[in-house]
Amino acid sequence: MVRRRGNKVQAYVIFKGSLKYGFQINEGFHETYKSELGQTTFAGAVGVFFGCNSPKPNRASKLIATGNISSFCSSASEKNLQKAGWTITSKGSNIRGIKTAGLTRTVYVPMPGGYNYAWNITAAEISHAEELGILEAAGDTANLIWGSTPKPPRASKKDASGTVSTFIQPKQSIITGAVEKGWSIRGINYALLPE
Repeated sequence: MVRRRGNKVQAYVIFKGSLKYGFQINEGFHETYKSELGQTTFAGAVGVFFGCNSPKPNRASKLIATGNISSFCSSASEKNLQKAGWTITSKGSNIRGIKTAGLTRTVYVPMPGGYNYAWNITAAEISHAEELGILEAAGDTANLIWGSTPKPPRASKKDASGTVSTFIQPKQSIITGAVEKGWSIRGINYALLPE
C-alpha cells in the first residue's frame, strides 16, 4: 500500500442515504481523487461526525503504477468507481446490534444534521431517560452512530444510589428542564443546539 504523507485535511463522504462520515486524509490525495471518490472537503458542515466506531462507509481501492491506493468513498460513487477499476470493500459487518433486553439497553439522542448518537446504559438508568431527552432504540431505529465526535452534552446528578452520569439531548429546552430538576450539564457545544 502506498503511504501518503504530507498535510492532512478533514473530509467526509455521504453513505447510507444521508449520513456524513468525517475523516482525515492527505491533502494531495484528497485533491486528486475527491471527485472520483465522492469526497467533500469539510468546512464545518452540520451533521458530519468523526471517529465513529460504527457504522463506517465502504472503502475503494485501486492498484496504480506506484502501488495500491485506498480511501473512503460515497455510496453514490460506488458504481462509477467499479467501472473505473476500483474495488469496493464493504463495511456492513461492523454495524452494532441493538440491546432491548438484559442488563443494558441501547439508547440514543437525535443530533443536528439527521443522525442519532447511540450508546448503552443500564436498565436501572433508563428511568432518567425521559427528562434527559434520551430515546430507547428498537430494531427499526435508523441512523444510529456509535462513538463519534461531536458528542452530546453530559448530564450528572446524585441520587440515592450514587452519581448518575450520561448523555443528554442537545436541545435547549431539554437542557433547561434538566437543570431545573437538579442535573449538572457539561460539554455543551452551543453551535450544535438547534434552538
